[in-house]
Amino acid sequence: GQLRNTIVSRMADTFAESGVPFLDMAANQIELAQTIADHIQPVFSDLGLVLETFVVENLSLPEELQKRLDERIGMNMVGDMGRYTAFNAAQSLPIAAANEGGGGAGLGAGLGAGMVLAQNMMGALKPAAEAAPAGASAAAPAVQGETKFCLECGKTIPKRAKFCPECGGAQS
Repeated sequence: GQLRNTIVSRMADTFAESGVPFLDMAANQIELAQTIADHIQPVFSDLGLVLETFVVENLSLPEELQKRLDERIGMNMVGDMGRYTAFNAAQSLPIAAANEGGGGAGLGAGLGAGMVLAQNMMGALKPAAEAAPAGASAAAPAVQGETKFCLECGKTIPKRAKFCPECGGAQS
């Protein structure tokens, strides 16, 4: 018990003194183990023991803390809150679809998550459309009946266009 308690307390001290974020410690387990060994060797020597090697096999967090860390990492990876909400909704769709509970509960949850996802995606696209330069709207046809599909890329283009404004393909 005494050696274990000493090792654990010295590990905690080493973590705190290192200033290295916990996520980066997992990538540097060998160096971390050597630093901890250097810190606990004097205690072993005082007890007449020699510490030849010390291995950090795994660095793990309590489940609740790991869950929060994963959510935070996901949020940072995705960017803003709207995109994070869309990300979460997309992650919940397979879970809801797999839940084949009676009364179509899984279907309702899946549809609800799908609606949230669609709303967030539309919200994310809306600022980009509003920020488009005024000249960009001039390329769009005024009347829907005056359009055709590009022979090269398939995009909707003005009916009388000789070249596609999207791909530059010649129209006949």
